[in-house]
Order: sequence, then structure tokens, then C-alpha cells
Amino acid sequence: MPPRAKSKRFDPFSRWLPKLKRIPNLRTKRTPVLALVATGAVAATAIATLGVLLAGQVGATNDLQAEFTSKSDNYDSLRTDWGKQNDTISGLRSKVGASELREENLAGAEAALSVRDAELTARSSALDTREGAIKGAEDVVAANTFAGDGTFRVGTDVQPGTYTSDGGSNCYWARLNATGDDIIDNELSSGPAVITVQSSDGLIKTSRCAPFTKSG
Repeated sequence: MPPRAKSKRFDPFSRWLPKLKRIPNLRTKRTPVLALVATGAVAATAIATLGVLLAGQVGATNDLQAEFTSKSDNYDSLRTDWGKQNDTISGLRSKVGASELREENLAGAEAALSVRDAELTARSSALDTREGAIKGAEDVVAANTFAGDGTFRVGTDVQPGTYTSDGGSNCYWARLNATGDDIIDNELSSGPAVITVQSSDGLIKTSRCAPFTKSG
């Protein structure tokens, strides 16, 4: 493969150096006036050409400097935009972190509420059981108690059995038949009272007594 030819670099001074070398040395020999004028003209043309070339080089340098300044400004603008983008990304990351923390807090709160709800459900169930037991006890008491003033039907209001009362001043009770016109047994006392209700009794009547409670 043949060697590549070296590219020639443009040298603006190579054209005028030979002409400048032909300018006679005025200190060594005498030169005609026309030669001096011609030599001055050549020198002036060379200097003018060099000035033009130097001006072109200066212009090109200025253009390069302006281009560099423009690109530097663009680079600074890009760096500024990049910084703003980083700030935006950092802000979004902070918001995402805050959102994740909020979700964790909400999850913890929901778990605590679930535990609390389970506790309340258990307490409500326990209260329902307790209320049921109390109501059952109250129903038992009501079924085995009748007031110290009133008339009660045996088998409906009063069940057969023995009932006691703290009595009272002039406490009166009576066991009657179903129509109430026949007294089977009665008593008037100022102290405790005891009634034994038979299944054959029809009505029980009390007056001025404390409540009667079944004792047997």
C-alpha cells in the first residue's frame, strides 16, 4: 500500500518571504531609485497583505471566542436546568417518602382500629351475655315475687309454693277461691308474713305488706 501524501498546511508567509529576501541591503551597495521604489511597493503590499491575513485570523479568533462563549452560556444554562431537575426529583422523592410514611401510619392505625374493634365486639358480646343473665335472673325473681298490695291469680300471676315477706304495719293477706267470694285462709300481722299457696287456690290478695318472695 503506497504511503499517504502529507497534507500541506497553508502558510500565508511562504508566498512573500522570497520577495522580501530579494529586497537589497541598502547598507552594502547602492541601489537605483526605481529599484528602491519598487522594493518599497513590494514591502508595502506584503505588509498590507499580512495585515489582511492577520485581521482575518483575528476575526476568526473572535468568532471562535464568541462561539465558545455561546456554548459556555448554553452549558451553564444546561447545568442550571439540570440542577432544577435534580431539585424537582429530590422534591418528588421527599413526597414519595412522606406518602409511604403516611401509608405506614395509616396501616398501623387501621391495625390498631381492628384490634380495638375486636375488643369492643368481645366486650359487647360479654355485655349481651351479662344482660341476658341479669334478665334471666330478673325473670326468675319476677316469676317468684308478687307485690304486697294487689290481687293475683294462682297459676298465672303466682305459682304454688311458700312465699315470705317482711310484712308491715297491719299486713293482710288472704287465699281465695277462683271467684274471690270465699276465703280459704287469711292473716293480719305487724311482722313478717308467710303464705303457702296451694294449686287449688284461685286468688291471692295482699294489702299493706312488703313484696312476697318464693322461698320454697
